[in-house]
Amino acid sequence: MTFLARPPRVTRPLWWVAVLFIAAGAALALMTACAGNDGIEVTEHRASINPGNSLIAEVQVSLSGEAQIFIDYENPEAGKFRTALSQPGTDHAIPIVRLRPESVYAYAIGIQESNGGMKYGPSGEFTTGPLPPYLAAAQIRIGGRSTLPLIATDNWYGDNAYYLFWDETGTIVWYYTHQNVDGLDLQGKGLQTIKQKPNGNLVYVSRRCCLTEITPLGDLVDQIVADGGAAGIPHHDFIILDDNRILFPSFENLVIDDSANGGAAETDVIIDQLLLWDQQNGNIEQVWYSRDFWDLTDPGQRVQWSGDIKNWTHINSISLGQDGNYILNSRNRNQIISLSQDFRTIEWQLAGPDSDYSFPNPNDRFYRQHAATQLPNGNILLFDNGRMRPESEGGEYSRALELHIDNDNRTATKVWEYRSDPDIFSPGISSAFRLNNGNTLVNFGLRKHMLIPAAFVEADPQGNDVFRIEILHQEGIGGVIRYSFRASGDIDSIMGETMLRPPAARPPSGRDASGDWRWWPVQEMEARLANSQPLARERFDLYLDANRLVYRKEQCAAADVADSFLLHVFPSNPDDLPDESRELGFENLYIDFQRQGIIRDGKCLVAAPLPDYPIARIRAGQFVSGGEQLWVTEFPIP
Repeated sequence: MTFLARPPRVTRPLWWVAVLFIAAGAALALMTACAGNDGIEVTEHRASINPGNSLIAEVQVSLSGEAQIFIDYENPEAGKFRTALSQPGTDHAIPIVRLRPESVYAYAIGIQESNGGMKYGPSGEFTTGPLPPYLAAAQIRIGGRSTLPLIATDNWYGDNAYYLFWDETGTIVWYYTHQNVDGLDLQGKGLQTIKQKPNGNLVYVSRRCCLTEITPLGDLVDQIVADGGAAGIPHHDFIILDDNRILFPSFENLVIDDSANGGAAETDVIIDQLLLWDQQNGNIEQVWYSRDFWDLTDPGQRVQWSGDIKNWTHINSISLGQDGNYILNSRNRNQIISLSQDFRTIEWQLAGPDSDYSFPNPNDRFYRQHAATQLPNGNILLFDNGRMRPESEGGEYSRALELHIDNDNRTATKVWEYRSDPDIFSPGISSAFRLNNGNTLVNFGLRKHMLIPAAFVEADPQGNDVFRIEILHQEGIGGVIRYSFRASGDIDSIMGETMLRPPAARPPSGRDASGDWRWWPVQEMEARLANSQPLARERFDLYLDANRLVYRKEQCAAADVADSFLLHVFPSNPDDLPDESRELGFENLYIDFQRQGIIRDGKCLVAAPLPDYPIARIRAGQFVSGGEQLWVTEFPIP
């Protein structure tokens, strides 16, 4: 597969617009002659870009009489599309979506006539704007072409939180900027699942906050907020039922006496419930409560039980099964559950406490999994994050995993998996979904190192990459990059638009010659370091690369990074120090090699982001527990 760097935008002469208009005009004149003419004409039209979203346009049209209209719009690379037919009227404002950034589009106005024919009015053009800075700054590489017209993902880090639609060539063609909710601590404003209603509106859930319905133009329609009331704390996922009600998991905060198990007399616990939201009357009804099925006080029912607040079940996905049952995925129990249609019975439990199935091959087990679904053949598909997977079963790596459930022998056996080459370890979030054509959309959503890209992949039944997008954000703090909870491919159009001509294929350029997609940012950085001198040479060589301090060691092993790293930053102006660091006179930055570092081809590498203020000098080194220094060096910043 060829992997492409996103090419720079090229400003094109507008001769192509004239050519399109001439060609379209001949065809449209013939169509008009065949269809007849009601005498309704366009009296005025203009196009503008939404001031709050650079990828949404609006064409305003005034007619001499009442009629329905549509807009054809096209760009040579982006393809050609037609909007849905408007309601009858004389004045129309037609939204245009599925647009590429910084691109010129030609449009033509179509009028639906009373006899069922159509004719075209005048034409025009508009130019979309750039992506928001955080998205525009991302390094994106693309390989292949998706079989899906649109792929929906979330993209978030800290205060940067977006939902995105990508077209089949890997171009962002729609985005929604997540809106804060006054008075709520959104803990990073993380986004999770987004789905489309039959009416085209979009419903999404945001981390420990809200369940929200918006129009594709970003206008708020409805919302329930985690305010301590009946909604609890909506999280992770939901199902839009056939009757338009929404079923969703919700956290409830409890305080229990856990002294009988050696815990605190007042132990904070988070548990799950399932709620039904009826938007017609605003009612929220509890239909399932985890404590009714498992004993919270039984240590045997606990798998992940750590931290100040014990998150007991952590249901991170819910989906419909093949028989009207509900498939619940409990990350913190390492378990997948089938819940009956009436919510009264757990039909079976797969893995985790009291599993109804065994694994003849221990390597088929899953750990801290996401996005469990039941396929039409009864198999279970999931994203196996592999966090805390024992070394005896291959250690920590991530994969999409399909298990055959044998109800006669009560066993679960792997029948298919997708593992990237080289392996990726995505310790949290992430997803895997089977497409109608048999391919699988796999999202490796969380990358621990700022120099390793996140990725989502469309893989065929043989495990080959059909399409891959790699995304690198280097704005991460401490090397942790949160990218995408989920990638899904069940949205065909954003506002009922139809594709008249697909996007053009990307030009065959920008190939990553190594073919080792996972390491391309590391390779690029090492190429830069090869042409520069280290600022210091100790047990590790120390380099500046952009606004990062890089620790690099040749012929390195795990023992070389077992000890803690030291990084003290002295600003040129002491007033730039955070308040808590002023007494020290330097900022003490924490480096965790296990989370931020890389061991590859016998080399050790860790890149630590530096503060934005001017730096006078840096002290770097390593120390063992108790504070004994193994090595330390101090040097000025040129």
